[in-house]
Amino acid sequence: MRLTLAIDEDGDMDDVAIPEKYIKVNNICAVIYDQLTEVYKEKNYKNLFQTSITGENAIKFMEETKKSKIHALDWLKSQNLTIEIELVVSKQILSAVTSDLINFIFESMHAAKRGKMTVAYALLRKPFADELFILEQLLIDRAEFINRFFHIGDPETYDPSNRKLNKKEIIKKVFDKIDTTFLYDSELIYDLRYNKAFDAGINGTTNQALHIVTNDKNYKTTEQNFNFVFSQKNDYNRYFENYYLVVPNLLFYAVSVIDAIIFNFLEDEKNQNIRALKKLRRTIGFLQLLEINNSVSKSRIDKIFKIICQDLHFTCGKCKKTTHIERADLDLYFEIENFICVHCFRTLLHTKTSIKTLRKLCDKL
Repeated sequence: MRLTLAIDEDGDMDDVAIPEKYIKVNNICAVIYDQLTEVYKEKNYKNLFQTSITGENAIKFMEETKKSKIHALDWLKSQNLTIEIELVVSKQILSAVTSDLINFIFESMHAAKRGKMTVAYALLRKPFADELFILEQLLIDRAEFINRFFHIGDPETYDPSNRKLNKKEIIKKVFDKIDTTFLYDSELIYDLRYNKAFDAGINGTTNQALHIVTNDKNYKTTEQNFNFVFSQKNDYNRYFENYYLVVPNLLFYAVSVIDAIIFNFLEDEKNQNIRALKKLRRTIGFLQLLEINNSVSKSRIDKIFKIICQDLHFTCGKCKKTTHIERADLDLYFEIENFICVHCFRTLLHTKTSIKTLRKLCDKL
């Protein structure tokens, strides 16, 4: 297997097993992955980790919880403050589940980059089959999910493996809630995660990665073999090709779902501007992936980029000259999340007017 050099997460050059043709895909995924980790680093997300109680309820809450040391959620329940419970528990689930999802995806991508494909596939099941499904339910009907999770509390009612939960229908409903739905296909998202008969999906590969022998007819272990153990060069070529096709699609979709939940909580102007910035970056990255994978004709990709560029121009706050955005500027935006004035090389996304221009574009995407 060919070793090649790539930039590691810490900025160092590192020997990795990933074939050269997938390095750019890996790096695009790393940028999108960072859209998740910033939730735990940037100050503008702080309201995701706290919920305010105002008025008389706030005074009563302080007095009674201090006096009896009752748990905050138990007190809210005793006061029938259903909406407050919904907010608190939803934010806790979002924060905790997303954090765990991030950890699994990071370790999976890290393992794949080094050619440890059994480990890479084994780590995909929990984040994409289970945790993402929890977040999807939280997005489409927050009150209903919190009722099952908190008020009923029986794990069977919210277990992602519960067959009574119609995964295909839930995923379809998600598409009414997320931005840039033209990037994804609900049937494909379902097949990639749950369809046992879908060769490109993770259901079979993750089961084989987790179990040394599998008996399901869709991914049955061949005679005189163990799953993944005796893999040869051709097998690894197949693993890499599948991994770097499936994971980017699911990662981009997962970030879109999580962002939709996040910015339902953070509806102030500043955060809605940030939402637009992130959305444009994901759109550009996804188009780059389509181009790399030859999933769509180059002429069609060029046409989409041209549509994005046609009304996108900014007046520099320093030199007062106008920069008309071209394809190369969009590629640079994906890297640095800003545009550069072609006349004085100052960054352009500083004024209310420039952000308004960008948000107007993103509303169309």
